[in-house]
Amino acid sequence: MLYVVKNLSLIVAGLLLFFQAGAQTNPIIAEGTIQSIDHQGPIILHIAKVRSGNLDPGLLSVEISAGSYDKLYPGLHRFRSQKWLVTLLAKGDSSKYELTSAYGLGTDSSQEDPTTPIFTQEELHNQRFSRASTHAYEHTVVELVNQIRWDTGMLPPLKEVDLLQLSSDNHSESMGSKNFFSHCDWSVTPYTSPSDRMEAEGYYGNSYAENIAAGYATPTSVMQGWMSSSGHRANILSSSNREIGVGYEYDSSDKGNVKFDSNSDCSSDGTSGPFYAYWTQNFGARSTVYPIVIERELAMTNDRSVSLFLYGPGTATSMRMSNDGTNWSGWIPYTMDYEWDLSSGDGLKTVYYEVSTGFEGSGTVYSAEDQIELSGSCDPMVFSNTELNGTQTYNSCEIIADPNVMISGDIIFQAGSVTLGENVEVPENATLEIRIQ
Repeated sequence: MLYVVKNLSLIVAGLLLFFQAGAQTNPIIAEGTIQSIDHQGPIILHIAKVRSGNLDPGLLSVEISAGSYDKLYPGLHRFRSQKWLVTLLAKGDSSKYELTSAYGLGTDSSQEDPTTPIFTQEELHNQRFSRASTHAYEHTVVELVNQIRWDTGMLPPLKEVDLLQLSSDNHSESMGSKNFFSHCDWSVTPYTSPSDRMEAEGYYGNSYAENIAAGYATPTSVMQGWMSSSGHRANILSSSNREIGVGYEYDSSDKGNVKFDSNSDCSSDGTSGPFYAYWTQNFGARSTVYPIVIERELAMTNDRSVSLFLYGPGTATSMRMSNDGTNWSGWIPYTMDYEWDLSSGDGLKTVYYEVSTGFEGSGTVYSAEDQIELSGSCDPMVFSNTELNGTQTYNSCEIIADPNVMISGDIIFQAGSVTLGENVEVPENATLEIRIQ
């Protein structure tokens, strides 16, 4: 464990610095409802089910952790009538608990075939996107879905996966090129359903759902259309799904001969169009796949420090992460939220994740990974196994001293953040001044 100094001006002089990790408190993950909430007092939860940790169901008084209050309280108060998945830590004695994270459970209803496909013929379409640029267009929808899930109930983010991306893409392309608009694919015999098409790409889930739309020119407008329809909205906000794929197809030669299925009964109700733009969202969850989601599935970040959401089985007990799939962190108690530092240097970054049903990885282990583009980031100044002497000021966006750094002069670390690891020594005749800027 590293000792991290952030947002603090600190002068350390004439003492030996040696930081050790204290005893870890195992988090408790539980489902429940809010019985009462007030910004001046504790929250009263009714704990209905404990997923992991030692806690009896029933009424429980908790306080929001100081570092999470501004993030959690507004949503907890606004969406207080729904069910919640919470992480709790015992404070001192086991009779006092601190709430460190909370996610809404929303509704567990989702539909493979929403009853009414949505379309519009009012938007202008004058550009055909290449397949490469189209994917960025599609990923914007994923980002909007996760933002809406948070804003509409603090729901966990969905992970974009290639198999659902492929099934969505192919269906949008079929609708555009073969002049139909339906959840059933009329271009093949027999007609295929959403779950048929997802399984054809190799996605075998225990939950399936699909939204389609036509005529919407932008990710923002199609999301507004879907969220204005109860069936599509339910799919977007469903707690039954963990994964998502989005497909977009633009057909510049579209005409008014599109076979239209208005009630999802797999039969044409006439023709309509032109629509030009065809959209598909596929949702799912697999019983043995527990995704990791970096920064709610944003495509890019300029900060090496990222927030992870970590799915896990109901018996999840421990977890670990890695930036390369070889050098792993130690096993730590499972929690849904975790702050992680990407490897230094810009580029496409992968975070690998393992979650186990046993302590220290002793049970069944499930693996996952996610990627994010790091651009415009800070390359830290790193000192390890070295001695710093003389009178020196070191300036950087980030400074890391770890491990075995001897300060034998008058040294100033001036940076946005400073990390002091193991065996950073400052004898009596030396000083280390830390200036956070």
